[in-house]
Amino acid sequence: MPSQELVDKVRSRLPDDFSRRQLDGALAVLTQENNPARANQSASSFRELTAHVLELMAPDADVMRCQWFKQDKNVEGPTRRQRALYTCRGGLTDAFLKGKLGIKPEMLHSALGPAFQELNKRTHVRPETELKTEEEIEEFAENALVALDDLFETIDEMKDRVATALSRALSGAATSAFINQTIGELDEISGRYETGGVLIDDPEILSVEADRIRCRFTGSISATLMAGGKHDPVDFKESFPFECTTSAPATAPEDFDLADTTIKVDTSSWRE
Repeated sequence: MPSQELVDKVRSRLPDDFSRRQLDGALAVLTQENNPARANQSASSFRELTAHVLELMAPDADVMRCQWFKQDKNVEGPTRRQRALYTCRGGLTDAFLKGKLGIKPEMLHSALGPAFQELNKRTHVRPETELKTEEEIEEFAENALVALDDLFETIDEMKDRVATALSRALSGAATSAFINQTIGELDEISGRYETGGVLIDDPEILSVEADRIRCRFTGSISATLMAGGKHDPVDFKESFPFECTTSAPATAPEDFDLADTTIKVDTSSWRE
């Protein structure tokens, strides 16, 4: 049987009890020495496991709402590759990927292609195939698990690539959008203030969904706090750390929804 380390690695990626039972069943049937169809049954369980995990990661309704989705006439609902693409890009349009992120959609396709081809190869066996030796059993199970793990790894790599490019692209838009927002914490310490520069040092993409993207930005905001009267004004220039969570339509990621935006500024240093 395959190494426990590999089994545990794949198991840690599985999202629910059903998928974990499928994995256990795919491996357990291989130990049935008197079962001449164990290779076929194990391969079938691995295929069902893959399909189930992808359906959870990318539900039909979500994938099919994306502008880039095109129905394959030979398949009911999204294909496995379309589901994998959805986990990487959500509802981001082809135009945004190419024009703003510098990522060609066909690159995502080509990156996922070999992973699916290898998985198909390792989870399909000829009807007459029999596994007779421990070496054959171990090789079959090892190859299937490695192929499934490679698919997960490829999806993660493409997802991270999109998220990294997206976070960079949105930082400038976020600075412009937030600089003129009313900030409650600054209101509390100064009746009048002017927001200066906004420095974003840690943009994070929380999710990329069919309809929306969700982001978190942290950094520092410069402000001039105004005190004193009309004839004896006093200005204090300060900088405070902030955290902002916001969202935007997946089809227009730079158009942040200010009604769904929360900015928290840490002004505790002012009170010390």
